[in-house]
Amino acid sequence: MKFRNVLLYNRYTSILIQETKRYAGHSKWQNIKATKQEHDTARAQIFNTLSHKMKVVAVESGNSDPNTNPKLANLVEQAKKANMPMSTLKGILEKIKNVRTGESHVLPMRIMKGPTLAIHILTDKLTYVKINIAHISKKFNAKVIEPSAFSHLFDSVTFVIVSKDCNLDSAMEDAIIANAIDVEEIKDESGTYFKFKSEFLHPEKVITQLKILGYTILSTENKCIPIGTVQVTEEELLNINKFKQKLTSEIREIVKIEDNIASL
Repeated sequence: MKFRNVLLYNRYTSILIQETKRYAGHSKWQNIKATKQEHDTARAQIFNTLSHKMKVVAVESGNSDPNTNPKLANLVEQAKKANMPMSTLKGILEKIKNVRTGESHVLPMRIMKGPTLAIHILTDKLTYVKINIAHISKKFNAKVIEPSAFSHLFDSVTFVIVSKDCNLDSAMEDAIIANAIDVEEIKDESGTYFKFKSEFLHPEKVITQLKILGYTILSTENKCIPIGTVQVTEEELLNINKFKQKLTSEIREIVKIEDNIASL
């Protein structure tokens, strides 16, 4: 009887050890799988961010060629350093070749009597786009504010990025001739460029004068720089980000969205 009990004990012990090893192996695989999923998610977010930035640069500047658009070239280099597959990168560059045309607009909106968004739009059908934005905005308690109120919250400017074989002193003299507000020198891996500050959404006169002065126009960029910032809670920020995501995913005429939210 004792012998039989010993056999049963040994048998159950063996089964228990095997099951423990099996579950240990299963747990290890689950950990590896979870780590890989986290890595893949983070990688996808980086690629999506870079893809969106390339689209914004191409749309704003009207130039989708990295060889003549330094900002786009810089993003391409970032994508390569992030190990974006060449097939993915080529696909993105192919898509942004068909750059949309239209007039640039900025629609200022305030959310829940708190932060303000500057929604950059490129379209020939502004009324239609506004209707679509208003439909989404109702769900997030966001409303359009008057331009006069917006002007006290943001310093809005259009930058004209150009190239020319000259120094900053010469560029500053040319800025006066071209009626530009200011100019700064930009140096990066691809070379030296100049960024002329012009009237918001209306850089045409500055561009015309710069061309006459021998500059090569590379791109333009509309910026709404917050004069001050607004504090929000993590819950409010989550809701605002959902609103932004909803707008950019459903309304293709939206180029980008800037805000005056303070960093948490």
